[in-house]
Amino acid sequence: MPQSRTPQEGSSLNHDDFDIKAESEGVTLDQPITVPITKSAQNRRKLYIVGGVVVGVIAAVALALGLGLGLGLKKNNTKYVATNSTFLLDPTFNITSTPTTRYYEWVVEEMTGSPNGFERTMLVVNGQFPGPLIEVNSGDELIVNVFNNLPNGTTIHWHGQLQNGTNYMDGTSGITQCPIPPGMNFTYNFTINPNQYGTYWWHAHASTQYTDDWYDVMSAGLLTQYLSSAGIDGSNYGGVNPGAEPPPDSGLINGRMTGSTFSFEPNSTYRLRIINMATLTDFMFSVDEHVLAVVEADGTSLQPANVHRVPISVAQRYSAILTTNQTYGSYNVRAEMQEMCYKLPNPILNTMVLGTLTYGATPTTPNSTDWSDASPETCSDLNTTMIVPVIPMNPPNSTQPVLVTMSFQQTVQSGGTQTLAFVNNTSWQPQTTDPTLLQFYQAGAQTNFDNTSQLVIVNDEISVIDLIINNYDDSSHPFHLHGHVFWVLGEGQGNYLAGSTPLTLTNPPRRDTLTIPGFGYSVIRFVADNPGLWAFHCHIGWHMAAGLLMQFASLPSKVQEFQIPSYLQQQCSEQSGGAILNKRSSKWLSLDM
Repeated sequence: MPQSRTPQEGSSLNHDDFDIKAESEGVTLDQPITVPITKSAQNRRKLYIVGGVVVGVIAAVALALGLGLGLGLKKNNTKYVATNSTFLLDPTFNITSTPTTRYYEWVVEEMTGSPNGFERTMLVVNGQFPGPLIEVNSGDELIVNVFNNLPNGTTIHWHGQLQNGTNYMDGTSGITQCPIPPGMNFTYNFTINPNQYGTYWWHAHASTQYTDDWYDVMSAGLLTQYLSSAGIDGSNYGGVNPGAEPPPDSGLINGRMTGSTFSFEPNSTYRLRIINMATLTDFMFSVDEHVLAVVEADGTSLQPANVHRVPISVAQRYSAILTTNQTYGSYNVRAEMQEMCYKLPNPILNTMVLGTLTYGATPTTPNSTDWSDASPETCSDLNTTMIVPVIPMNPPNSTQPVLVTMSFQQTVQSGGTQTLAFVNNTSWQPQTTDPTLLQFYQAGAQTNFDNTSQLVIVNDEISVIDLIINNYDDSSHPFHLHGHVFWVLGEGQGNYLAGSTPLTLTNPPRRDTLTIPGFGYSVIRFVADNPGLWAFHCHIGWHMAAGLLMQFASLPSKVQEFQIPSYLQQQCSEQSGGAILNKRSSKWLSLDM
C-alpha cells in the first residue's frame, strides 16, 4: 500500500479507496438467490450491509433491535424471536468481477424476546434479532422484497448507500416514499455503486422504528411522552432541560446484554466492523490489552490509527484491526456507554456492556484488565487527525454556502410548553402520504414545498456546497447526510465565523455521519451532483421525531427522468392504518393508528 499519494479533487460520489481485508470465518445468515448479470467491472471489492449489528468479524455495539420499536403496536405475537448469533462473514463468499443479482425476501413482524433479560414485544426480520446480514460485491444488483406484517407502516433505509439514480429506493419515510402499509410489500431494487465498499447497515426509517433502546417499556409510549408538554419526567424537565431524552435501561453487543462471544485463532489478524445502532448513546469500544488499528470510517479506508478505545457516535461505522498476539486466554470486549451525554439520570443503568474474546484456550470468565489510561469523558467523534483517508482527495472549491442553525424551542402552538427541534425556523414533519420526492418528480424546480414543515435547499445545477451548522443546543448531535460522502472541513466551539474560522482543505476526513459539538459548529463540503431528495438529520431517534431534519433537492431535470415504480406511488394512497401521523395533530402517535 502506498505511503503517500498526490491529492486529487473529486465528487462526493467518488469513493475509490483501497480496501483492507482480514481473515474471517463463519457462514452467511441467508443464502440469497444469485443470478449473474452482464456488466463490466474492474477492481471489485466487497461490501457489507448489516441490520441491527456490525459485520466482520462483527462487533455491534447497540441498544437496538434489528428493526427497533414500532409506533402504536397493538398485538403480541406469542412466538419467541430467535437470536441471530452469526456475525462472522462467509469465508467462501466469491469476490468476483462478474456482477451478480442478489435477491432476499424479508418478513417484518412482531415477536416476543428478551435479549436483555426482560421479555417484551420486539420487531424482527425473518424471525431473527438482530436482522439478516447482506454480503455483496461492488456493482452487484441488490433486490430485497420486504413484506410488512406489522400493524403500522415501515420503510427500510440503506444507510451510507449513495443510490445514484435510484433516490426512490433510499427508504426515507415522507421523503422518498410513503410507509409500506400493513399487509403489503415493497421491493427495494438498486445497484451497489462500483466505487463503494466497506461497512454499511440497513434500518427502518419511519419515525423511531429503527431502534429500541431497551427501556423495558415500549418506546412508542416514551416517544409520545417525550414530545408532550410535560416531557419525560412529567414536569417539563423543571423548565431547565428542554428536549431531555429518556436514558436507556441497558446496552447490547451483537444483540446480547451479556454472553456475546468471539472465538479467534492465536497469532492472527482480524477486522472488527463496529456499528453504533443506538438511538441516543455514544459508546467507547475496546478489547482489554489489545491495541486496535482503526482503518475505516463510514466506508472510507484510512491510514491505520492505533488506539486503545474507539469512540463511536450514533449511526457511525468503524473498522479496526485486532491481532491476537497476547497471552492465550479470554479477554473482555467492552462497549462503555457515555452516560455524561445524557441529560437525565437512570440509576438502574449499567453502562459497561461486556462480551468475551477468546483464543488459544477454553473460554472462561475473563480476568483481563481495562487500559490504565483514563477513558475520555466525551461526546465527540474520533479525533479528526486520526481520520486520514488512504487515497488523498482534496475537495473542489465551494460554489454555494448554506448556513443553518439547530435548536430546541418551546412552541407557541403549545402555549410555550412543548419542546420541538428546529433547523433554522422549521421543525420537520414527514409527509407520509405525499413524500417530497414525488412532489419534486411532478413539479421539478417549481415545486412549492411546505416551508412550515419542510426546509429544502433546491439546486437545479451541480453545486459544491459548504454546509455550515451552528448548534445552539448544549448537547452534541450525530448528523447523517443521505446519498453523499462529505468532507469534514472544520469543527469547534462557538459559532462559525466566515473568514476567520480555520478550515482543512488538504485531504480532510471523508464520511457520511459526524457529531456536531454542543454549543459548537461543524463545516462540511459535498458535491450536490446526485439527483433526488436527500435528508440531512440528527440520528438520535428522539430528535428526528421532534423535527431535526432538513433536505437537499438536487437536479430536478434528472429527477423527472426517474423510472419510479408504480407501486411506490400506489402505496401512498393505501395509508389507512399505515401512516405515521402529524406530530402536531391531537392524534399523532396514538395507539389507534
